[in-house]
Amino acid sequence: MEVPNTQENMMKCICGKCPTFVAGDKGFFCSTDKSEKDLEQMGCDCGGCPLWGEYDLNGGYFCTEGKAG
Repeated sequence: MEVPNTQENMMKCICGKCPTFVAGDKGFFCSTDKSEKDLEQMGCDCGGCPLWGEYDLNGGYFCTEGKAG
């Protein structure tokens, strides 16, 4: 399911706490699309995000694979 790009959803986002996240990146990847940075997959916290259950998401590593939906 697509995650709406809203301020409320952005506030729920946990990308910034993920081991793959790189400081200075935009985050909120499940809604906006993958990072423009060259990321090394160091672990994925997508399954622990409140948006995961709320929008019945599948997969993970939205930061390297692209947005959900």
